[in-house]
Amino acid sequence: MNNQDHLSLRLARLQASEELDLRGESLNFVFAKSGTGKFTSVKATHRLLPKDILVFNGAAGGKLGVFEPKGEFHFSIFSVCFEHLLPLFASNEISLLHQLTERLKTTKIYPANNPLTLECQRLLELVPAQFNLDHRGQLIRIAASILAVEFQAVQAQRGSVTGVEDHMTQVFEKLSASDLINLSVGELAERFSCSRRHLNRLFHQHFGVSVAALRMEMRLLKAVSLLRDANAKIINVAEECGFNHLGLFNTCFKRRFGSSPGQWRKSSMPVASSSLRQAGKPPGGPLKKVGLCPQPPDKSAAAAPAVMSAVASKIADGANILQELKQRNLGFGSQFPAGGQRNLPSARMDE
Repeated sequence: MNNQDHLSLRLARLQASEELDLRGESLNFVFAKSGTGKFTSVKATHRLLPKDILVFNGAAGGKLGVFEPKGEFHFSIFSVCFEHLLPLFASNEISLLHQLTERLKTTKIYPANNPLTLECQRLLELVPAQFNLDHRGQLIRIAASILAVEFQAVQAQRGSVTGVEDHMTQVFEKLSASDLINLSVGELAERFSCSRRHLNRLFHQHFGVSVAALRMEMRLLKAVSLLRDANAKIINVAEECGFNHLGLFNTCFKRRFGSSPGQWRKSSMPVASSSLRQAGKPPGGPLKKVGLCPQPPDKSAAAAPAVMSAVASKIADGANILQELKQRNLGFGSQFPAGGQRNLPSARMDE
């Protein structure tokens, strides 16, 4: 079907040995009349019974054929260029058009007993045979009826996601840095009114990181801040950051920053001071701006991920990190400060 076929209803018949190859950028609407048809796409083959409606995106390609070896398939078909339908959407609905087009990339079949199908079949009977404005207008009414149902599904999905995000936002706003560091995953799940598994699923879905990984990162960032005090004992730093075992603290710290807490303190502080004296300004990178991480010896080492700055800010001055987390999508990158190793530490102690 080509551009001149848009909004033009055609009656067609296929025999067992025939296939109709449908490709293009159009949205296609097929109305089964008699016989049993089949639609074959890259992903699956769909059976079409009389009165069924098939909607598919021509960009994905597909073929119409006959399901029974010796049968025939009679159907009506028309196509719509999506741009023809844009005036139907209000300004506040335009933002959802991308989700709608993505949804319509999947083949849709509406069975004969579906209320939507019954309404579309009624409208189909009103389409005049003559190709004129009334003909095209009736086809747009059919297309709009189907798209309205799909658009409602998009809105419902969007509302569900927004509701989850709003709930997470409200809970986050009530949590302090101390809560995030010291509460167990189970206790945090209670705060969010969900199971531990679901809480981790939400974190991965919206932020791309687990709850335990975030808490471990906050503990280690707090440890870095406390280690800047040359008089602070490492065992006290570990306890204050929620580590009940010094060996575990040393292991997690070394895995995260590439050196033990004692080595980090000895090697990094002079480097940081020297860098400040030479540059005459605070070292670069989001963590360095709040004084939680020294200038890395390797000038090519990347700055900390953006989320680390947000977390560090909450630890340093009690600022609310929620907006930072949402804006930056909790994007733990593949590179970390101070030339350390690239893996986040395990959070088994959080159980």
